[in-house]
Amino acid sequence: MKQTPTPLAKVYRGDAVEAVHYGSIAVVNEQGELTHYVGEPEIVISMRSSVKPFQALPLLLSGGFDHFGFSVKQLAIMCASHNGTDEHRELVISNLEAAGNKPEDLQCGSHWPMGLRLDGIYPSKEEENDPLRHNCSGKHSGFLALTKFLNEDTKEYLNPDSKMQKLIKQAVADMCEYPVNKIGTAIDGCSAPVFSFPLINLAKGFNNLATARAEPPETQKAIKRIFEAMTSYPEMAAGEKRFDYDLIRSFEGNVVCKIGAEAIEGIGFAKQKIGIAVKISDGNTRALWPVCMEVLKQLDIVDSIDRFPFLKVYDRPEVINYTKKVTGKIEPVFELKKV
Repeated sequence: MKQTPTPLAKVYRGDAVEAVHYGSIAVVNEQGELTHYVGEPEIVISMRSSVKPFQALPLLLSGGFDHFGFSVKQLAIMCASHNGTDEHRELVISNLEAAGNKPEDLQCGSHWPMGLRLDGIYPSKEEENDPLRHNCSGKHSGFLALTKFLNEDTKEYLNPDSKMQKLIKQAVADMCEYPVNKIGTAIDGCSAPVFSFPLINLAKGFNNLATARAEPPETQKAIKRIFEAMTSYPEMAAGEKRFDYDLIRSFEGNVVCKIGAEAIEGIGFAKQKIGIAVKISDGNTRALWPVCMEVLKQLDIVDSIDRFPFLKVYDRPEVINYTKKVTGKIEPVFELKKV
């Protein structure tokens, strides 16, 4: 099915259209079959952080997770793009210490913590220079733990040719039902290997994560543990003022989701047994949230926004200027096509 990216949302200033965001959407059922789409569901994109839950799987399957005595909460931050708060920082330190690693072993770099940025607070204590506050530090703490468990050199834990990274790539391929030899590999913002494959396969991966659709039983059990971690501790898997956090707590125990940089979102619903993947072509997340909300509405998962107070802010959001005046709005403009 070859389509082209389609207008998904328009940005208005007053009554005038100021910008248009194009993109693609894929929705699959429990069997991984495409049921709804917009644009190009098979478009190949770089998945960035959206696959973090799948990257945690080898630590569980290898026995390393239980060997080091990690908790459910610690697993949640291994799957996270977290806000870099003091609590997040402390949890990452506990992950490192449990496996005999140190903060200086992290190779993710550093940035202005997401939580401070969302609050409009400039770093005052050199938080922007602290790798522990990097949104990917939890993932890296899991990488380092698996490297240590496999007796590999922790200095080489980001090497795509290491045994650890090969296990991770295979896990992503298995969860997303895509041949590992066809997955593209590049370097992510945190210097870890990053993967590219079709959008529909991300939807399949999140359906599998939500429904624990996998073989053998050991893999099913590991998937359920990841689902439990992210749904039990959404504040660790993301953080306050984040769509992932608010979506997970709006559907308690039913949904798992993960953003990826450049406006990617993967969503899986356990009860409805579906997987959803959304990509905004220009990478602008301001369009991602209202588009995701419109998908949930058209699928009748969100019947009335008034019943979902945590999600109201993402539904047709207002555009606010620097003096806090409302200058416009962002509105979805697509209709899901049924296969």
